[in-house]
Amino acid sequence: MTEATGSLLRIVPLGGVGEVGKNCTLLEFDGDIILADVGVKFPEEEMLGIDLIIPDLSYVRERKERVRGIVITHGHEDHIGAIPYALAQLDLAEVPIYGSSLALGLVQARLEEHPAAVQRIARWFPVNGGDRVQLGKIEVEFISVDHSIPDAFSLAFHTPMGSVLHTGDWKFAGLPPESFERYKELGEEGLLALLPDCVRIESPGRTPSEDLVGDALEEIISRAPARVIISTFASNVSRVGRAIEAAQKYGRVCALVGRSMVRNIPIARDLGYLNYPDEALVTAVEAQRMKPEKVVLLMTGSQGEPTAALARMANGSHREVSLLPEDTVVLSASPIPGNEESVGRIIDNLMRGGAKVIYNRIMPSVHVSGHASYDEHLELYRLVRPRYLVPLHGEYRMMVLSREAAVTCDIPFDNVFLTEVGQGVIITENEARRDGRVRSGSVLVDGLTVGEVNQVVLRDRRRLASDGLVIVSVTLDRQTGLPVSDVCVLTQGLPVSLSADGANNLREQSHDIVTSAIEQAESNHPGSAVPRPLAEVIKQSVGSYIMRTTGLRPLIVPVLTEV
Repeated sequence: MTEATGSLLRIVPLGGVGEVGKNCTLLEFDGDIILADVGVKFPEEEMLGIDLIIPDLSYVRERKERVRGIVITHGHEDHIGAIPYALAQLDLAEVPIYGSSLALGLVQARLEEHPAAVQRIARWFPVNGGDRVQLGKIEVEFISVDHSIPDAFSLAFHTPMGSVLHTGDWKFAGLPPESFERYKELGEEGLLALLPDCVRIESPGRTPSEDLVGDALEEIISRAPARVIISTFASNVSRVGRAIEAAQKYGRVCALVGRSMVRNIPIARDLGYLNYPDEALVTAVEAQRMKPEKVVLLMTGSQGEPTAALARMANGSHREVSLLPEDTVVLSASPIPGNEESVGRIIDNLMRGGAKVIYNRIMPSVHVSGHASYDEHLELYRLVRPRYLVPLHGEYRMMVLSREAAVTCDIPFDNVFLTEVGQGVIITENEARRDGRVRSGSVLVDGLTVGEVNQVVLRDRRRLASDGLVIVSVTLDRQTGLPVSDVCVLTQGLPVSLSADGANNLREQSHDIVTSAIEQAESNHPGSAVPRPLAEVIKQSVGSYIMRTTGLRPLIVPVLTEV
């Protein structure tokens, strides 16, 4: 692909298209690069052992001297969670980061878990709605929008070629009047391109206001006969604040349960986004000792994450809180696509424990989205009238629906670009076109390792989980290459017929299989006492035997020792 020269604007989604999460968009004009958000995506169930998925920033790292800053739309994890990893990848002396005080505070808290050298790279610049900052040849304007976290922004990127509006996560309910007028002005000025969040475009009508949820939570707290447990995103500080207010109103105290809840809510209070007295909160251990009708637990885990507080309480493994038969549990969230099954399992477990569970399918008012519905997209397109449109933050079907909606608003079909991760759109004075792909994709975070787990490792983990493990240990004579003792075979996760006590089991067959494998390897490589491919021959021979007898494909690990 060609480098940006002259009057040329490149827009490259490095995440957040064809998927929900991992939002990251690159804008490049005359060599200046800005990143809008660097978020995480949570692993799918089959990604065993993976903690987070972050964008591959190889393209940016190769041009790191051109990076003018990171601008943040809002403080949700799918928009800010990968910023610490981005700072480590870029390895610059400093990286300016612009966002609301809340978003920056949440990033700073995340950075405390990373090395001090990474923390020192960040330069923090808090902004408010209406502020503008000049980053190279691009001026960035922050426009306040309504979302499910305070101080969310749309971003208007002003270049000599024209303006690009990145909506961030948005909806019209609660949108400040001045922001609506600013959208209208951008349309009247002639908007070059619109990058809309389209994640909820499948839903007809308009998305309600967050006030609906606050009223529903207050009603539940007022009527519940015993303890109330509310599970929501820890970054949804406004919703948590309404729950704390309702608890105080009805003579209850709240306890924060879950690592991110314990971390985020005090940050929001310190920054002035929440206002509650010290006595409004107690610890989870203190809450467990109190009368149930006096307690509200605010808990993480609304997306069914197996290690989050709600799941551990539901299965009885949480160290500090236990499920009580008369609990009222409120899931104040809707499952992100792909999480429906795990959320359903948690609801089942809670009900098995005797709890009353309220979720949005049976009481829609316990959650409203922070994203715009179909009719709001139509209104936005007609209001800003962009020349080009590049849908973001949704799966592919949502992007297609965004294009269809745009066409009904007189935006030409050919002016709407459906992209893939790493596929850019180039805009010049006279036209726009798809660009070639840049190096991009997903980087897997596993504990302290970043990018070291690949598809081969995941494949092995899946085999371990589904088909088990076989370790074949054999001691060989260094001179002859033949076994000097019985072959030792250890199995984990295989059927009883292959265990030590089973008739015709693998251990009874292993000596002949391995001896045959050694003879085969020797015949293929004469003159070598211990041929190099012996381990592979053992894996193939043992694997074939197990496949014939059980239909399983376990992970087979040969261990060869020479004496």
